[in-house]
Amino acid sequence: MPIQPPAPQAVTVPSRLQRLTADALWLEKSCAGQKLLDSVVVDSVIIRICSIRLITQPSSFVLEPNRTGASSSAAGSTQVVKCIWMPRREEFHILGQKYTADLSYLHHVIHSPSLPNMIDTFYDGLDQGTGVDFGMLLLLLAICGSTTYSWTPLDSTRCLYASIAEAGSQTTAWLKAALDMVDQVHRMAHASLEGIQGMIILFFVVCNLEGISFRARSLLAQSIAMGRELCLHLIDHSGNSVAKESASMDSVRAEMGRRVWWYLAASDWMLAQFSVPQEGTFMVHPQQMAVRKPRNANDEDLVDGREIIDRPPDEPTSVSYLLQRIRLAEVCHGLLDLCPSILMNPESMDYGHVLEVDRRLRKYITEMPGFFSLDNNRWNGPQPSDPRRYPSIAVQRYMLNVLLHRQLCKLHLPYLVRGAVEPTFAYSHDECIKSARLIIEIEHQLRKENFPSVSFRQQTNVVLRSVFVACIALILDSCLGANSRNSLASGEEIVDAWSILQQARAYSPVASELLELSIQVLSNHTVTHPALEALGSQPKGKFHSQRGRTPPMTPDYGCGENSKNGTDTLPPALETETGNLEQQFEAFQGATDLDSIDWDRLFWGLDAPFI
Repeated sequence: MPIQPPAPQAVTVPSRLQRLTADALWLEKSCAGQKLLDSVVVDSVIIRICSIRLITQPSSFVLEPNRTGASSSAAGSTQVVKCIWMPRREEFHILGQKYTADLSYLHHVIHSPSLPNMIDTFYDGLDQGTGVDFGMLLLLLAICGSTTYSWTPLDSTRCLYASIAEAGSQTTAWLKAALDMVDQVHRMAHASLEGIQGMIILFFVVCNLEGISFRARSLLAQSIAMGRELCLHLIDHSGNSVAKESASMDSVRAEMGRRVWWYLAASDWMLAQFSVPQEGTFMVHPQQMAVRKPRNANDEDLVDGREIIDRPPDEPTSVSYLLQRIRLAEVCHGLLDLCPSILMNPESMDYGHVLEVDRRLRKYITEMPGFFSLDNNRWNGPQPSDPRRYPSIAVQRYMLNVLLHRQLCKLHLPYLVRGAVEPTFAYSHDECIKSARLIIEIEHQLRKENFPSVSFRQQTNVVLRSVFVACIALILDSCLGANSRNSLASGEEIVDAWSILQQARAYSPVASELLELSIQVLSNHTVTHPALEALGSQPKGKFHSQRGRTPPMTPDYGCGENSKNGTDTLPPALETETGNLEQQFEAFQGATDLDSIDWDRLFWGLDAPFI
């Protein structure tokens, strides 16, 4: 038997040697983080301020005196400099109020009570000429883009824009300016919590405009990379010297760091299920992070120097939705670990795995806090002042359930037809139709609530594509004819789903695309159907395109072709190719060849992001 070496005895290292070791590690880290190329790859940026309604191009170039040359030959010369136009201070406070009231609760990565002071600090710096915080600038530009995108008729009381169209016409210009600043901070090797918060807001807006595009995925990847630079993934790793710097942040800032990192991790795990190049893979691994989950506490409970009290899970707070989003992401992560294709291609996996996904999702639903339950009778009792009746909680409740039933509907959709004739798959048929009908019902319930954010919610990608999935399920079930175990889905149900997409067409080109696709699917399966007949009998113009109805953005609109740069209501690539659905209906009536359906576009419509 080999002789074991004696166990080493613990020796106390002198404090002087400990300090020397720490200094050596700090020097090694500092040498690895030099930014020697700033003067070569970073361009100058200046900030100017004017009334928001006069800002046609927030990001542009201007001629400025050349201050880089010291020789007499450089005197009087000029240089082209990037210029960012910002709204007046008082105008931005209005945008901040809009963001806090109608948007923050959808991701909640900003400490809302601190936002007014953050805005004032930024503008104070401009007034005093003390320099620009580019991370904060990125965040403010992202808020401009998200608030103008989500402007609704109820915002007319803010007296900032003359109409929704005027606000919406600025959206892409603000997004362009914010994306320019993303490039700027990347070139500067700048890393800040505010910069990540700004990119998260941009990620949300881009997902709603484009879906899970390369642009959206790049924003998420850049946010994760910047978060690692700040060691957000190690906030609670006390044994790491780098993490100690992050942990030394004040309590409010550290808690915001946890919210930000978990939002990024959850988004990464959810996106891994979709048909994108990164499908089935993660950028964030649970074993490589040491960050506890955010506390279930309202923003008002976060005060520097005071212990944060973690409220019970069944008590609604401003973070409740984020915590449920994290739990759902963990379910997705666990399912992909179980079987990489389990969520990406349900039609190609073993049916037993489909039932396992169904079981885990339904377990998640049953374990949700009661205030996110769809049992309306439970909430008839509380007073309007009760947190469970807050508009933000109500909208989150509906959105979370729409999202879950969209996933269940899509999961069982490949087995809907077989379930109508094969008892083995009957469960999938029934649950798919049940979830589809519930999605439509939830949408109608939310509209009855008449909350301020409902109008904006109609144009969010997750809602529109959820309604589209429900519509496709109802259409396929109605096309089963006599083979269906149940009666045909009524034409009223399908027209009901179409009407939801139609109402959102004025705000979203995605809605137009999804509406046209669903009509095409039904038309190619059956020449006559109650839903098609109802569509044909609608008053002329009800289903007409909303293109070309955006009024001028600013008084100088139309002065020339160049005046429109960056101010189109939406990117041309996103606009629907056809404008008159009645004409499409007539063209589709004779098309019964199933091969004529663009199935790639159809299943593009099924991929709705968990945002």
